[in-house]
Amino acid sequence: MMTGTERVWSLDIGLPDWLSIPSQVREIDWWRPAVALVFETLSEPDLQLRDPDSTPGTLTGVDAAIDTLLEFSESLPEDYRLVAFLGLQDAWPLPVVVTVTAAGDDPQDLLAAAGARGGQPIELPIVDYLPDELGDGIRVTRFDLDDNGAVWATVTCARREDDVDTILTWRTNRLDLVPRFSPVLESLLGAVRVGSAA
Repeated sequence: MMTGTERVWSLDIGLPDWLSIPSQVREIDWWRPAVALVFETLSEPDLQLRDPDSTPGTLTGVDAAIDTLLEFSESLPEDYRLVAFLGLQDAWPLPVVVTVTAAGDDPQDLLAAAGARGGQPIELPIVDYLPDELGDGIRVTRFDLDDNGAVWATVTCARREDDVDTILTWRTNRLDLVPRFSPVLESLLGAVRVGSAA
């Protein structure tokens, strides 16, 4: 059995679809310019579609997008990890929080771990079972109001395997993205590799 101090896990992801954001990235000199180049390259088709006279390799908001990801990553607890999906042309980057924790001797049920219980959602959360190949898991989609009355969707994929909970959480106020991105979130769960420490 894996305990909280022995869990070892990794993510089998990479560019051009996924970007992993280290928590101490500001200390890595090469990271920001390298990511800015990736963002500018990915944005060129968008720019050419929107403005025929646009200059390739320029994108208003690249710095702001990177800053937002960095601030988000740095705000997370130490054992959380932030990744961003870059594969939806009109919506990237889409940040996802990844946690892998030992379930413990008296674990909460998976519905609670996935956010299906508690709070005051505007309707009952939608619970779907994940495909068999992903293991014993569920996807929870819930809708809540923020302080300004805007509707936010939270989609969580949760899997319990060998007394270890893997939980992915994505939140958005662009409700049109929910059916488009939910299957991608499931594929990310399949990319989480959990093993034991030597």
